[in-house]
Amino acid sequence: MDYDDVIQGLGSFGKFQRRILFFISIPLLLTGFGAPATSFILVNQPHRCKIPSYENDTYAIQSASHQEIINRTIPRTSEGSYAECTVIVNGTEQKCSKWVYDQSQFIRTVTSDFNLVCDNTIIRSHLKTTYLFGFMAASVVSQLSDIFGRRPMLLGLYTLNVIVVFSIPFSISVPMFAALRFFEGLCNLASYQVAFVMVIELVGPVPRVYVANWSLIAWCFGLFLFTLLVYCERNWFYLMLWLAIPTIPPLVLWIPGVITESPRWLLARGRTAEASKILTKMARANNAQKKFDASKIKKEPDPGIRVILRELFHSKLLLKRLAIITSNWFVVSFIYYGLTTNVGSLGGNMYENFALLVLMELAGTSVIFFLNITGRRPVHLVSIFGCCIASIGSIMLIQFAEHSLYWLHILVALVSRFGISALFAVLYVYTGELFPTVVRSIIIGTVNMGARVGSMISPYLYDITDGKLGKMLPLIVYAVLTITVGLVSLRLPETNKRKLTETVEEAGQGNESQEVMQDEEHLVSTPLTHSHARKSL
Repeated sequence: MDYDDVIQGLGSFGKFQRRILFFISIPLLLTGFGAPATSFILVNQPHRCKIPSYENDTYAIQSASHQEIINRTIPRTSEGSYAECTVIVNGTEQKCSKWVYDQSQFIRTVTSDFNLVCDNTIIRSHLKTTYLFGFMAASVVSQLSDIFGRRPMLLGLYTLNVIVVFSIPFSISVPMFAALRFFEGLCNLASYQVAFVMVIELVGPVPRVYVANWSLIAWCFGLFLFTLLVYCERNWFYLMLWLAIPTIPPLVLWIPGVITESPRWLLARGRTAEASKILTKMARANNAQKKFDASKIKKEPDPGIRVILRELFHSKLLLKRLAIITSNWFVVSFIYYGLTTNVGSLGGNMYENFALLVLMELAGTSVIFFLNITGRRPVHLVSIFGCCIASIGSIMLIQFAEHSLYWLHILVALVSRFGISALFAVLYVYTGELFPTVVRSIIIGTVNMGARVGSMISPYLYDITDGKLGKMLPLIVYAVLTITVGLVSLRLPETNKRKLTETVEEAGQGNESQEVMQDEEHLVSTPLTHSHARKSL
């Protein structure tokens, strides 16, 4: 009898698992705050040079005399707008060192506080990536949960996050802001990954897809909350404080017994006695078997991380899967953060566009409710090829209707967001099911490192060139990447309703090693009796 058989008998998704999922979901909501905040606090706020002799100069025109002074001292561009980086002093046009900013949409931003405009624009681009550099570091840090356990890592990350997010609004320099945003990104993604691994290890195969992707649903609700906050608060200082307050309640997880260690991880590490105690609590909470015999669980000796990794790198099948999945994560993150950080490039109202993208993300994530019917593989392939088609459609619109059919431009962008969100949803489950328990957290951290490379490159892609080509270039790259990765992904197997493999040896045998689960609903409600256990052996 293996671990999945035990979980089925004790309740695949009983009261015990639902309670832990509830407490983990609270901080998962917060992970939807950090990444989109970049689009608003580091926005390219409209600006012009401050008039040297005008002490109370503002971007908004105060009077006719103010307008006259502006016309006299601020040069015009070829398009007729005011120049952003130069001012006329004594009849000579020269660069300025002080600016005034348009406060019609944003009262105060990091851009305006640190004057990240003109020659300092590149600094703003770098700051957009510091949060994503934290994501890359998180891909390494989250792997430590395979060594130290899921619960200790979660508690440490939540505590550090509280300290960091409350410090960000009080940043007194660009390096300080960059460092704090780095640690915010690290804490957010690392806790998200560890929580994801924990929840899929607590439930049976059938509800696994719903439970694992509840973290994505929580992310979407966090985005909705963020949209409301950012619409109501246009000052970045107070916005970041509002976003920091919800990080306090998750500290309740330090209370013993609120969440437990993952029994599957404990068994994989050979800590059977501790796993038995937790499984007994699970049985009691789920009204299943009162006494639990840990000796019935098929035990695997713990060879150690080095031996496990050596086995992994000798498995050609798993290495091929790792390469394909990593390329998928690179592409999905590259496109997702390109669409997110450049929401202003869609035109129109930035807040309305962002709200529409969030709606599409929730709709795309909802595909999880059909994964047990359709399987993982079909949804994965349809999503990635759908993104390719949407990218090609956007290219055609820019080429032949750049300044018309605005609604169609938005519609195609929303289709892209739907597809990329659906791909994110299925990838989290798919990745976890393609690899064995002993390296699952390490694998998820590794593929997310590929994702972080994609996300860090994407903000720069929009700044390579201007004009029509500048708008089309990212979409051309999106189309090429999605069709390439989609074709290589045809080699991935279906994992729907199959048991998770425990060892590298099992996973290396291919899809045949994953036994198909049947009669899951019956097993959920049936206590693990002695006769049932014998049938499972």
